[in-house]
Amino acid sequence: MKYLYIFLVIALLFTSCNTVKTLPNSSYQSEKFNSQPTITKSLFDASSQTISEENIPLLLNGKIELGNSLKVAVFNYSKESNYRGYYRWNDEEFLKNQQSYVDALTSKIKSANNVDKTILMPSIMADANSSIVSLRDISIRLQANLLLVYNIRSDTYYKYRTFSANETKAFATVEVFLMDTKTGIIPFTTIATQESFGKKTSKELSDLELREQTKSEAVLKALDMVGDDLLEFLNSSD
Repeated sequence: MKYLYIFLVIALLFTSCNTVKTLPNSSYQSEKFNSQPTITKSLFDASSQTISEENIPLLLNGKIELGNSLKVAVFNYSKESNYRGYYRWNDEEFLKNQQSYVDALTSKIKSANNVDKTILMPSIMADANSSIVSLRDISIRLQANLLLVYNIRSDTYYKYRTFSANETKAFATVEVFLMDTKTGIIPFTTIATQESFGKKTSKELSDLELREQTKSEAVLKALDMVGDDLLEFLNSSD
């Protein structure tokens, strides 16, 4: 009996020493994130824009703080050939479509709690051949805390039915990334693809006009989805 008692005491002590208390997932992740070192400057080599071996762990394990009063530079990376399948550069509908795309995206950014201003980057400052490094430099000259780059690709599937109305189906893919200009880190990216269906109901509307309208609708739907993701990220980081 004496030995049984001693055995139970030892077993109890052993169990107590090896018991691990686990925190809930969210609490643990939050604590882990808060303990990460904050990156406050660029860790990329100034001349080559490469990452040194000693800075790789800092970039992978660090975090950035965006702040509460942000200026966002917005750059359209899309090549002109993506848009000009039917419209010319001075076509009224083409220009209206381009403005509606910009408005759809910037309206979401402006509604973020921590964004004070959006700045559209003029094409005379950069184009689709500009590197990420040069875009970052231009954004800093514009005194923007963040650089938002978006790219739009769209096309249509065209179907013609004899003795029936013309129909078209379009798709659009929007790619977005957000860069913190102070550190050069990209904390957010997203891609959205949406479709749209169009059917000609008026003789005044040409087949080409139907295709372009349907394609524009698909672009706006994809931009809306991307904008929602972007807004959620910005609001969660204020």
